[in-house]
Amino acid sequence: MSAQDAVERKNAEHIAALLFTVVGGIFWITTALVGTQISLVGSSPAAAFVGISEQLGAWAPLIYTLTVLVVGYFQERIATIILALGAIGTIAWGVIAGWETNVWVIMMLFFVLPTIIAMVLFWLAGGKTSEGTVGATA
Repeated sequence: MSAQDAVERKNAEHIAALLFTVVGGIFWITTALVGTQISLVGSSPAAAFVGISEQLGAWAPLIYTLTVLVVGYFQERIATIILALGAIGTIAWGVIAGWETNVWVIMMLFFVLPTIIAMVLFWLAGGKTSEGTVGATA
Protein backbone atom coordinates (compact mmCIF):
# COMPACT_ATOMS: atom_id res chain seq x y z
CA MET A 1 0.00 0.00 0.00
CA SER A 2 1.42 3.37 -0.98
CA ALA A 3 1.77 6.28 1.42
CA GLN A 4 -1.03 8.14 -0.37
CA ASP A 5 -3.36 5.14 -0.06
CA ALA A 6 -2.61 4.86 3.66
CA VAL A 7 -3.34 8.55 4.19
CA GLU A 8 -6.59 8.29 2.23
CA ARG A 9 -7.63 5.23 4.26
CA LYS A 10 -6.93 7.02 7.55
CA ASN A 11 -8.85 10.09 6.36
CA ALA A 12 -11.81 7.88 5.43
CA GLU A 13 -11.69 6.23 8.88
CA HIS A 14 -11.56 9.67 10.51
CA ILE A 15 -14.59 10.89 8.54
CA ALA A 16 -16.49 7.66 9.30
CA ALA A 17 -15.81 8.05 13.03
CA LEU A 18 -17.00 11.66 13.00
CA LEU A 19 -20.15 10.86 11.01
CA PHE A 20 -20.95 7.87 13.21
CA THR A 21 -20.66 10.13 16.27
CA VAL A 22 -22.87 12.79 14.68
CA VAL A 23 -25.62 10.30 13.81
CA GLY A 24 -25.55 8.76 17.29
CA GLY A 25 -25.50 12.19 18.90
CA ILE A 26 -28.50 13.37 16.89
CA PHE A 27 -30.41 10.24 17.91
CA TRP A 28 -29.68 10.64 21.65
CA ILE A 29 -30.18 14.41 21.71
CA THR A 30 -33.55 14.03 19.98
CA THR A 31 -34.55 11.16 22.25
CA ALA A 32 -33.62 13.06 25.41
CA LEU A 33 -35.40 16.25 24.41
CA VAL A 34 -38.55 14.50 23.16
CA GLY A 35 -38.63 12.37 26.32
CA THR A 36 -38.63 15.45 28.54
CA GLN A 37 -41.42 17.04 26.50
CA ILE A 38 -43.58 13.93 26.78
CA SER A 39 -43.10 13.83 30.55
CA LEU A 40 -44.35 17.44 30.84
CA VAL A 41 -47.68 16.84 29.08
CA GLY A 42 -50.56 17.25 31.53
CA SER A 43 -48.29 17.65 34.54
CA SER A 44 -48.79 19.74 37.67
CA PRO A 45 -46.68 22.87 38.33
CA ALA A 46 -44.47 20.91 40.74
CA ALA A 47 -43.92 18.19 38.14
CA ALA A 48 -43.22 20.88 35.55
CA PHE A 49 -40.51 22.28 37.84
CA VAL A 50 -38.92 18.83 38.02
CA GLY A 51 -39.32 18.67 34.24
CA ILE A 52 -37.15 21.77 33.88
CA SER A 53 -34.28 19.97 35.59
CA GLU A 54 -34.92 16.99 33.33
CA GLN A 55 -34.67 19.30 30.31
CA LEU A 56 -31.34 20.58 31.55
CA GLY A 57 -30.18 16.98 31.90
CA ALA A 58 -31.38 16.30 28.38
CA TRP A 59 -28.59 18.54 27.11
CA ALA A 60 -25.99 16.10 28.45
CA PRO A 61 -25.99 14.05 25.19
CA LEU A 62 -25.39 17.26 23.23
CA ILE A 63 -22.46 18.24 25.43
CA TYR A 64 -21.04 14.70 25.29
CA THR A 65 -21.40 14.53 21.49
CA LEU A 66 -19.87 17.96 20.91
CA THR A 67 -16.97 17.12 23.21
CA VAL A 68 -16.25 13.89 21.32
CA LEU A 69 -16.53 15.66 17.96
CA VAL A 70 -14.27 18.58 18.85
CA VAL A 71 -11.66 16.46 20.60
CA GLY A 72 -11.96 13.67 18.02
CA TYR A 73 -11.37 16.07 15.16
CA PHE A 74 -7.89 16.81 16.49
CA GLN A 75 -6.99 13.95 18.87
CA GLU A 76 -8.59 10.65 17.94
CA ARG A 77 -6.97 8.68 20.77
CA ILE A 78 -8.30 11.09 23.43
CA ALA A 79 -11.76 10.81 21.84
CA THR A 80 -11.41 7.04 22.20
CA ILE A 81 -10.78 7.47 25.92
CA ILE A 82 -13.79 9.79 26.29
CA LEU A 83 -15.99 7.26 24.50
CA ALA A 84 -14.67 4.42 26.67
CA LEU A 85 -15.48 6.42 29.80
CA GLY A 86 -18.99 7.04 28.45
CA ALA A 87 -19.57 3.33 27.83
CA ILE A 88 -18.16 2.33 31.23
CA GLY A 89 -20.15 5.09 32.93
CA THR A 90 -23.35 3.90 31.28
CA ILE A 91 -22.79 0.34 32.46
CA ALA A 92 -21.99 1.54 35.99
CA TRP A 93 -25.11 3.72 35.95
CA GLY A 94 -27.21 0.69 34.98
CA VAL A 95 -25.74 -1.43 37.76
CA ILE A 96 -26.23 1.30 40.38
CA ALA A 97 -29.76 2.17 39.21
CA GLY A 98 -30.76 -1.49 38.93
CA TRP A 99 -32.09 -1.28 35.38
CA GLU A 100 -34.61 -3.84 34.22
CA THR A 101 -33.74 -6.18 31.37
CA ASN A 102 -35.52 -4.14 28.71
CA VAL A 103 -33.60 -0.99 29.72
CA TRP A 104 -30.32 -2.93 29.55
CA VAL A 105 -31.16 -4.18 26.06
CA ILE A 106 -32.05 -0.69 24.82
CA MET A 107 -28.97 0.94 26.33
CA MET A 108 -26.63 -1.79 25.10
CA LEU A 109 -28.02 -1.76 21.55
CA PHE A 110 -28.48 1.99 21.15
CA PHE A 111 -25.71 3.48 23.28
CA VAL A 112 -22.96 1.16 24.46
CA LEU A 113 -22.54 -0.84 21.24
CA PRO A 114 -22.50 2.27 18.99
CA THR A 115 -20.10 3.92 21.44
CA ILE A 116 -17.75 0.94 21.17
CA ILE A 117 -18.00 1.07 17.37
CA ALA A 118 -17.16 4.79 17.43
CA MET A 119 -14.24 4.00 19.78
CA VAL A 120 -12.84 1.50 17.28
CA LEU A 121 -13.30 3.94 14.39
CA PHE A 122 -11.53 6.74 16.25
CA TRP A 123 -8.76 4.36 17.36
CA LEU A 124 -8.17 3.23 13.77
CA ALA A 125 -8.25 6.82 12.52
CA GLY A 126 -5.73 7.87 15.13
CA GLY A 127 -2.93 5.61 13.96
CA LYS A 128 0.17 6.53 12.05
CA THR A 129 1.20 5.53 8.57
CA SER A 130 4.55 3.88 7.96
CA GLU A 131 5.81 7.23 6.69
CA GLY A 132 4.79 9.20 9.79
CA THR A 133 1.74 11.08 10.94
CA VAL A 134 -1.48 10.71 9.03
CA GLY A 135 -2.05 13.62 6.72
CA ALA A 136 1.65 14.35 6.24
CA THR A 137 2.53 15.00 2.64
CA ALA A 138 5.67 13.75 0.98
